[in-house]
Amino acid sequence: KEYKKDFEESMKGRNLTGLEVTPSLLHVKYATKIASEKEYRKDLEEGVKGKGLTALEETPDMLRAKNATQILNEKEYKRALEQEIRGKGLTELALETPDFLRARNATDIASQIKYKQLAEMEKANYTSVVDTPEIIHAQQVKNLSSQKKYKEDAEKSMPYYVPVADTPEMQRVRENQKNFSNV
Repeated sequence: KEYKKDFEESMKGRNLTGLEVTPSLLHVKYATKIASEKEYRKDLEEGVKGKGLTALEETPDMLRAKNATQILNEKEYKRALEQEIRGKGLTELALETPDFLRARNATDIASQIKYKQLAEMEKANYTSVVDTPEIIHAQQVKNLSSQKKYKEDAEKSMPYYVPVADTPEMQRVRENQKNFSNV
């Protein structure tokens, strides 16, 4: 009993102060502190709980994800619906788009009814066109390229056949022909 009493008075509550403080002892103390469940819970309560992921940096991907979440939020969608679309009517919005205007223009151009109306209106305003230099030139080109016109001109010029005078080239060909036939 005295031994226990002496132990409680002298040793209990005191560190082992007789030991030297070495790096390995410091390492053991730090590892014990880290492993302590009590310290872990205390750090969890102070450092992490209630803060969420605010410690992370706001990267472009994070910002994009936040923006996508806001867009998908139904309340935001309904508020935008109330502010921008209701009261205008969908037909007014559809008539304003460039694609719709282009499609309507294409339909008007392709419409047979409008085509016939324009043709009837133009018949009333018919006037003869004065021959411009471009029209005269086109007629001349047509005559030159016409096969019928070409044959007519050839038949007209046949009675006026003019023999070609002997050229040095024709004489050389004639001499070569004689040499070939002699061989």
